[in-house]
Amino acid sequence: MPIVAVSMPESDLEELERLQEIGGFASRSDVVRHALQSLLAEHRSLESLEGEVTAVITVMYSDKGKSSGCSKVQHEHSHLLSAIMHAHSNKGGCVDVMVAKGDSGEIRTFLRDLRMQKPVMRVFVNVIGR
Repeated sequence: MPIVAVSMPESDLEELERLQEIGGFASRSDVVRHALQSLLAEHRSLESLEGEVTAVITVMYSDKGKSSGCSKVQHEHSHLLSAIMHAHSNKGGCVDVMVAKGDSGEIRTFLRDLRMQKPVMRVFVNVIGR
């Protein structure tokens, strides 16, 4: 099996090791492979969507908050957005919850553009209507 080196903050490494222990994984590599498989399953599910869809999108931002680039992406795709709720977390970060409705390809593009923004830590997507 090929070996891949991954850089991460110390705090993420500590969480990775904690997940290994409490999850019963044999190694840190097993944890990373499991996480990758989950991400790939989500990606395949989104890629298989066709036509008009409705999705709830939750975006978690770093403790530095949401950048102007993130706001620009939302503005560029505002025709897809029915609702946006923004809140501050207790650890200094921010979160947006958005309802998006539109062509599945456009929603995939919106998600890709969001994920490319530096302060974005995590994007969760739940398709609620097809």
